[in-house]
Amino acid sequence: MAEIPASAQALLGTDAVAHVWTRNPDGSPQVSVVWVIVRDDEILFGTDGASVKARNLTNDPQVILSIEDTERNERGFQRHLVVRGTATVERRIPAKLIDQLCLKYVGLANHPLRLRESPTAVTVRVTVDRLSGVGPWVAEPVGSGR
Repeated sequence: MAEIPASAQALLGTDAVAHVWTRNPDGSPQVSVVWVIVRDDEILFGTDGASVKARNLTNDPQVILSIEDTERNERGFQRHLVVRGTATVERRIPAKLIDQLCLKYVGLANHPLRLRESPTAVTVRVTVDRLSGVGPWVAEPVGSGR
């Protein structure tokens, strides 16, 4: 497990959504958008356990997240963070996590989403294997580098 450098944590702390790439049983890619939060060098998100991404991650825990920054680098390229990692699917999602995600992304602690918490909801924990993309996180030592 690699540590998440401060520059990457700063981007992950914004309201930028993450595009999550998983692998379907036939090997084709599946992508969806999720709200993320960082805890102890892991990236967490919630989803319904019956979703395609949850089923895919249960079968193959390799995952890629892509997060676009609002800034451009000195050469004019859009900054973005690409996280390659390994996911663990936990069979519940705490109300506290839902509250934190709702507060971060829509500004409401007790968002109506919390009232509809699914009994099949799961928490996905992503341990970082490698970071890449365009931004200061590429220059900082992490995992195996670029």
